[in-house]
Amino acid sequence: MNRLIFRIQISGMIALSWVCSVVGADLMPIDPLWKSASFRKAFTGSYGIDSRIEPKVTTSEKSVLEAVAAELADKDRDGAAAKLTGSSLLKTSPALMFALGNLRFEQGEIEDAVENFEAAVKLYPNFRDAHRNLAIAQVQQSEFKKAEPHLIRAIELGAQDGLALGLLGYVHSNADRHQAALQAFCLAQLTMPAEIQWKVGEAHALLSLDEPRGAASIYADILTQQPTEAGIWKNQAYAFFLLEESVKGLANLEFASRLGKLTASETLSLGHLYLNETLYDLAKNRYEEAVKMTENPASPDELIAAVEYLADVYQWESAKSILEEIRVIHGEKIDEKDILQNRFSRAEALIELEIGNSEKGATLVAEILKKNPVDGEALILLAKFHLREAEAEEAVMMFEQAALIPESEAEARLEHGQILVNQGDYKAGIEMLKRSHELKPNPSIAEYIEGLREFLR
Repeated sequence: MNRLIFRIQISGMIALSWVCSVVGADLMPIDPLWKSASFRKAFTGSYGIDSRIEPKVTTSEKSVLEAVAAELADKDRDGAAAKLTGSSLLKTSPALMFALGNLRFEQGEIEDAVENFEAAVKLYPNFRDAHRNLAIAQVQQSEFKKAEPHLIRAIELGAQDGLALGLLGYVHSNADRHQAALQAFCLAQLTMPAEIQWKVGEAHALLSLDEPRGAASIYADILTQQPTEAGIWKNQAYAFFLLEESVKGLANLEFASRLGKLTASETLSLGHLYLNETLYDLAKNRYEEAVKMTENPASPDELIAAVEYLADVYQWESAKSILEEIRVIHGEKIDEKDILQNRFSRAEALIELEIGNSEKGATLVAEILKKNPVDGEALILLAKFHLREAEAEEAVMMFEQAALIPESEAEARLEHGQILVNQGDYKAGIEMLKRSHELKPNPSIAEYIEGLREFLR
């Protein structure tokens, strides 16, 4: 029987795991919210006092607030703050303390604003907007657990504005309460329908609830408004991969790449995905691009992996080209660590054995084994060299040595099993192949074993 070659296909999950991390790392891009017009409108609207659920303002307090309003009309926020801090009423007035917190928040003095809002709540526990604005400041400080009870209390006191509800959705998302987050984000859009952050939050909640189709639709709507937002293209790509619509996902990531918004590691992942779709030229292009990226460069380990993946699918010329570029650009980093040197040398040796100088390849492998006699992958490479040279006994000896190393046993027994089959020792060959399959299940091997059994019958 002819020697069977098992082609190792790159799993799409290699890159999909990265796309997943893009969504999981930041539950939603909250930072743009603080600069949006809808946020400023919702926040500054809290300067007014609703006497039904907020502290009554005395005549003296009203006089101070009017003076503050006059300073604000002249766009003198420092002057407005001075009116408040200079008032003898400040320490006992929840209304003045709240107004000072608002001013400090808008001036970026978040810690001071938190102190003012906390003081206002302490002076008047049912101060709805003080609870809400305190929570806003705490969310900006990433203090989500502290913000949650204040958001809930504000809503209990009647706050139904999109800002409070949207931020509550964000807090729920951070706590992995995705159903609650979904409801909050949907409610937030009733009064703030144009706020992109709530749409992003809704889409994230849908993804987390295993509803990628709905998420993809929302991302599509966002992209009509923000077509150059690379993060949305990436998130929608993740939704497409979950839907097993890999071509659409690839198109999204390619667009993000052309926007110049993929890191070197992300660009490598895009190459892996192209490789998985047998789009070898596109994969090579992305690998070459990643190797040359100097800003936030990929690690040598990631780069060598790209060469190994190309070799796994027999793209020898591409693997050789990428390997040479890695040597030129990242050679010093590879030389810093023995483990990287060994991987690089193994990849180089494999390429030489396949399309270059087999003697040179064997020499490289021998050098690796001289440093580390129990390098299973190197032993297998040397065994394959001996097999090509019609030195079956030497090859078998090498495979037997490699089989003693747990990390390389499955491949060593697979190769040894095929030698036995080719030599006509089917029973021993099948047992060897079975052991390989037990260690590393592979449908192709199972099918091959069954074919051998049928042949014997």
